[in-house]
Amino acid sequence: MEKLTVKVDKSYDILIGQDILGSIGHRAKDLNGLGKVLVVSDDIVHSLYGEVVYNSLKDAGYNVFEFTFNHGEKSKNLNTFSQIINFLAEQGFVRSDLIIALGGGVVGDISGFVAASYMRGIDYIQVPTTLLSMIDSSVGGKTAVDLEAGKNLVGAFYQPRLVLIDTNTLLTLPCIEYKNGMGEGIKYAVLEGGELKDLVLDGVKLSDSKSITRFVYLCVDSKRKIVEEDEKESNIRRLLNLGHTFAHAIEKLSLYEIPHGLCVAAGLDIIARISNAHSKLSDIDYMTILNILEKYELNNMNPYTIDQMIDIIKLDKKVESDNINFVMPYAFGDCRIEKVQLSKIKEFVKC
Repeated sequence: MEKLTVKVDKSYDILIGQDILGSIGHRAKDLNGLGKVLVVSDDIVHSLYGEVVYNSLKDAGYNVFEFTFNHGEKSKNLNTFSQIINFLAEQGFVRSDLIIALGGGVVGDISGFVAASYMRGIDYIQVPTTLLSMIDSSVGGKTAVDLEAGKNLVGAFYQPRLVLIDTNTLLTLPCIEYKNGMGEGIKYAVLEGGELKDLVLDGVKLSDSKSITRFVYLCVDSKRKIVEEDEKESNIRRLLNLGHTFAHAIEKLSLYEIPHGLCVAAGLDIIARISNAHSKLSDIDYMTILNILEKYELNNMNPYTIDQMIDIIKLDKKVESDNINFVMPYAFGDCRIEKVQLSKIKEFVKC
């Protein structure tokens, strides 16, 4: 088992291994003590892993409650958030009790926001079960729900007490969820370069436990380093938005039918082309990025025009004083944040 520690205001460990899901009970007890625990999950993940987690917590001495909602981004809203908050209140949860987020990014995001909000803060543990949530949303303390106006517009920075990653849960992932996770993973490879770039070029396969575990570890470690330097996204953490400005526009245009990781791959494709056209990203690195996207069947992910995306980008929450930040790849391991005036955005992207 691998262990990383995120050293922020309230530090926490990330555990990565195989067959560790059943240890959640005693690990939670060591952190939190006994009391009530609410396991939040979606219907699919609950059917696969709910019993293992429930029994582990019960055996450790917890009074276990469960809240399950329909899977998918459409459930990540204020209505589901309110239902979970009211459930906690009805069951008499107090600040010393615990929430466990068992599932993908939707479950983790909404559970974290509930934890940040209920009684002004209750402990929670992230137990991500998808590749995307393992390497991205479960780490860093970003929690949120969506509004009709856009994605993740209501939320808080709130760090978990523990992140428990059991890579065996990846064996039940459908192909689309593997590709979804690889979209974010390729983003990390561009940000980080080095071993992570080499691993992605060699090929990351769910069936190869050594390869996938190392891939998860390197992606998480890349994010850990950035989060430690900038916990609240005031500066360098914005690098994690590589490809995301276009990705969020594609998501919204598709009414969230195109998964996040596939949108990130499309956004990375677009921003790499723009960077290359502006003579910042070399032809060699640009072609390497395109070849990697093609290797994982993540090329040609965007069905929308630049004009359609620009209309959405102008409403992006990252807009500041009529400027928007783009993360520009200059090379593998060298990405930079650049401001572009909204009035000049068409000129910037249409090259």
